[in-house]
Amino acid sequence: MNTLAVDALDAAYRTQRMQALTFAWVAGYVDAHALLRFNVYASFMSGNTTRAGVEAVAEHPWGAALNLLAVLTFVFGAFWGAALFYARKPSSGVTPVVVALTLLIVDSVAGKYVHSPWLSVGLLSTAMGSLNSAITRVGRQPINIGYVSGGLYKLAEHLALAYRRLPVENPEGPTDTHLRRAGLLIAIWTLFLCGGVSGAMVERFASHLGIWLASAALAIALVIHAGRRLGRSEPSPNMPPH
Repeated sequence: MNTLAVDALDAAYRTQRMQALTFAWVAGYVDAHALLRFNVYASFMSGNTTRAGVEAVAEHPWGAALNLLAVLTFVFGAFWGAALFYARKPSSGVTPVVVALTLLIVDSVAGKYVHSPWLSVGLLSTAMGSLNSAITRVGRQPINIGYVSGGLYKLAEHLALAYRRLPVENPEGPTDTHLRRAGLLIAIWTLFLCGGVSGAMVERFASHLGIWLASAALAIALVIHAGRRLGRSEPSPNMPPH
């Protein structure tokens, strides 16, 4: 592999890594916001599924219904996010991240006039479903920014394979090792945790900010990514081939 190819792979990896870390922070933030305000998760669907069952047995039908609404709207958002991700053209401005950002802004604005947990949960979960479709891998490591359990399992697996000194299957380059991939998954988990802490702190000390910080983070990520693409005049490294 020549130097130019290695440099291109490294640049693509750094871009994908930054996107994954930013989106993980946003997902953690929005999850904390939804949990503290509505007792529902916006991206942790295993938790909502369990809570729906518990609420149903406890004869709290509205609580069960709100958790199921989060699950259904998350799936809806992930469906449209994936459809956009795999069908969009490089010139299109409509991406899963744009959809997620738009929904977060709509929730923030609507929340000033309509105090409805049903509306907010639907908007937030749809946004997180779309955001989860925005990036599915970093290099050749599959990721899911909202599926913490799966990420921790893959982390443990990479550490075990590194301990056994087994090679990475189909590595992207000489630096693509199990420890490197484990480090990536640790970083994603850490940013998700930091997002949860940030969301909880905002709810406690500056609740009027609501979801605006998460919206700002996505907007900044979009601007930076668009600037890099214009500077390089090349497609997004995470864009599926056409």
